[in-house]
Parts: sequence; C-alpha cells; structure tokens
Amino acid sequence: MTGQLALNFPLAEDATFTNYVGDAAQKLRALSGVCYVWGEAESGCSHLLQACCHTARENNQSAIYLEHPAEQDADILDGLESVAVVCIDDVDSVLADDKWQVGLFQLINAVQASQGCLVFSAHKPAKQLPQMLPDLHSRLLAAVAIETDRLTDLQKLTALKQRAFRHGFTLNDEVGRFLMDRVPRSMRSLMSLLERIEVETLARQKKVTIPFVKQALGI
Repeated sequence: MTGQLALNFPLAEDATFTNYVGDAAQKLRALSGVCYVWGEAESGCSHLLQACCHTARENNQSAIYLEHPAEQDADILDGLESVAVVCIDDVDSVLADDKWQVGLFQLINAVQASQGCLVFSAHKPAKQLPQMLPDLHSRLLAAVAIETDRLTDLQKLTALKQRAFRHGFTLNDEVGRFLMDRVPRSMRSLMSLLERIEVETLARQKKVTIPFVKQALGI
C-alpha cells in the first residue's frame, strides 16, 4: 500500500465535474464498474478522472489517481481493488508491456468481483488499441466508453470565464477571444495562459483588459 499511496498523484483543485464544460462529465458521474474515457490529447481525460476521485472523496470513499503509468512498474496495481475508485490515466501508454497487460487484466477482474469502480483514459477508442492479450482487449471493449467533448470556441470561452470568476477576476468576451486568437486553442494552453493572467492581475491589482494582457504577457 505504501507504493500505491506514493502514486496517488495530487488532484487539481479545479478538476471537478462541475468545472468540466461538455456532456462527458454528466455521463461519467452516473456510472460505476469499469469505464473507458477516451479523447484526443488535452481534451479533458485527466480532468474527468480527477473529478471521479474528487467526488468519491467527498462521499467518504477511498480513491486513487494514477498518472503516467508508463513510468511505473506494473506491480503497483497489486491490491488496488481494495480502493473504491481507481483512475488510471493514459492506459494506452503501457499496453505494449506484457506485465502491465497481465496486471490490468487481473485488476479489472478483481474490481468487477468487488463491485468497485475502475476508470481508464486513453487517446483512442478501445477498438483501435494496439494488439494485446485478447482477454484484456475484450475487457476494455466491454467497458462503458465515454468520449470527451470536442468543445466549440464558445464553450472554450465559457470555460475560461468560469475559471476566471472562480479565481476572483472577470474575463469578458472581448479579452477571452483576444487570447484564443493568439495561442493554441487546446484547453491546457488556454488555462495555462489564464493562470499567468491571474498572477499578474493579483500582483498589479488591475482590471483584465486587452491592453493589460498585452503588457503583462508581452503579446
């Protein structure tokens, strides 16, 4: 268990179901058993898995979030079925490893027997995963699949404004669109930029305007 706790990566404070923009959150929070969340890079998979853990802990359940599994040994999976909610990010990164394949297959069986909750994330649907143990592939294909949302620019703008409001400042539509036109439109890139703006506006105690953003960020 000591090794497992060492891999229980800290959860981002804002990575909750409430703060997720799109339909995937509502679908996932209503499910149990084995779930398979997939979507392109930076589309919200990690956010959703951490949201599952936040919700479990709010309900006084044990939960563990495993990030970057490829950096760990598959032995870390031993005994995880004793945890109420287990979330494993980027599972597709370890599927070429025979030991991980066996460990994942055994974990799925153990979680199903204990009626726990196991959530994986990957960047492609289960049917497109590389060749692996047939029994493991069949388990992943049988998991409830949820695709992350492909957000429109309007939804991304809404997410930015909500994040700004939660952190004590206002981001209007004009400034939000200005930012979106100048950085990659992935949510990770946009949120990272917003964090920089938050630091600057708190330090300078100024309203967030386009001139302020240009000066503070040098864009």
